[in-house]
Amino acid sequence: MLNVVKKDGRIDKFNIEKIKTSVGNSASDSNIQLTKKDLDIIARETKRTIVEVRGENGQTSSYEIRGVIVRVLKELGFRQIAEDFYKGEKIRMREDIIRKREEEEEFEDKE
Repeated sequence: MLNVVKKDGRIDKFNIEKIKTSVGNSASDSNIQLTKKDLDIIARETKRTIVEVRGENGQTSSYEIRGVIVRVLKELGFRQIAEDFYKGEKIRMREDIIRKREEEEEFEDKE
């Protein structure tokens, strides 16, 4: 079973449904309609690429998965979704960093 190292260091089992949800949400945010078949192909191709590199029982990261998703979207002709997905992930990453800094500052203030 393929495992995923999350941003916080936790390890989860690879879940292809999370790819479909994430890409579907990004497409929706871009006002682009994807079919269930489109999402299945994107998710399956993303998993195939990662398994090809890491092996069926390997380990990947959420960061690597995002990069593969962007590449797969571009290869399949969904360039706008790829750009919006990438931008959205960068914004979420920045928000996570800011939130983490604020939590650290609150903790330091309590000491």
